[in-house]
Amino acid sequence: MIQLDSKTLPAAVQRQLTQLQQKVDTENTFAEKAAKAQSLWDSKGGKKGKEAFETIVETLYSLCVFVGVCNYCEQSEANDVEHIYPKSFFPEHAFNWDNYLLACKQCNSGLKLDTFFVLDASDEPIELQRGQAPPFTKLAFINPRIENPNTFMLLALPGFTFELLPGLSKGDQNKALKTLEILQLNNRDILLAARKSAAEYYYLRMELLIRLLDAPSITAIEALLPPYYGNLDPALTLEELKQNFKESFKIHITTYQHPSVWHVIKVIGSQLSPKWKRIFAQLPEALNW
Repeated sequence: MIQLDSKTLPAAVQRQLTQLQQKVDTENTFAEKAAKAQSLWDSKGGKKGKEAFETIVETLYSLCVFVGVCNYCEQSEANDVEHIYPKSFFPEHAFNWDNYLLACKQCNSGLKLDTFFVLDASDEPIELQRGQAPPFTKLAFINPRIENPNTFMLLALPGFTFELLPGLSKGDQNKALKTLEILQLNNRDILLAARKSAAEYYYLRMELLIRLLDAPSITAIEALLPPYYGNLDPALTLEELKQNFKESFKIHITTYQHPSVWHVIKVIGSQLSPKWKRIFAQLPEALNW
């Protein structure tokens, strides 16, 4: 998990959300608000609401950590608009823009669904019960729309499981632990294997980039490229080609699956791995990619 970029909705779309939320908020009891939130979510309030949500989905898609990929597991296709605060427990956030992200069905419907915890006055996690109003409102769950998950936890190398950072408060520890528990981010073999594969991809891409940047001639560059790469632009000089490679590789690296892996490579791998040390020594600007 990484924190998502912030984007503002068009004013007309935000007005639709505000109007829908107001209809929820005018209900009297928690049960009535939860029912109204679900009803309006299903109908989107009619044609204008449905049109607004088309824009919302498009905007959320642009925020994904990789093209159309779940913002929780960073692996599977994101098909669902996820309420970070579940609308069944927090109807007051049912139409809050900052409460949305795109998630895969496994993370959203299969795992999280209505499994949720809040922190009590002692920062102990309390599991919420369906149909009952939350006794506390402090989430025991990291909200990547407004929080940076990397201030709570980092992937461990080479195990590729998330470990809590030292020095966290009790509340932040429980928030991170419940996030990992609900989403099973450390327990799904497919995720561990995919993170390892992503780490290998990052290394091989960066290693190739270093070799391309060190190439003494265009002929040497052509020898390094895969056979399906295509022809190089003959109008470009050697230095212009190298600059283009650097820019395109940066885009590939920073928009690839499992950005949490790239983050920990920069933070930890660059300090502990001789191979990564060498790469970042040759291209230090990549530490800011």
